[in-house]
Amino acid sequence: MQVIKQGARARILGRPRDACPYPADSRERRAWFEGFDGSAWDHDAPLPDPDVTASAGTSSAGNGRAALHPVRAMP
Repeated sequence: MQVIKQGARARILGRPRDACPYPADSRERRAWFEGFDGSAWDHDAPLPDPDVTASAGTSSAGNGRAALHPVRAMP
């Protein structure tokens, strides 16, 4: 996925994590963070409805960032 590569490249170039250009609570933002952090996220994890979170004036994480759901590797 191209967005994951963008996040990884941003980290390599020394950009801050909050340089993500994608909207909060979007799949693209989660993918960008996956590349930046080097962690996978659960593709089946539900995303909040952007209309609901926008009307509330905050994201689901409460800090303006999308909540990540890391996937642990099986032993």
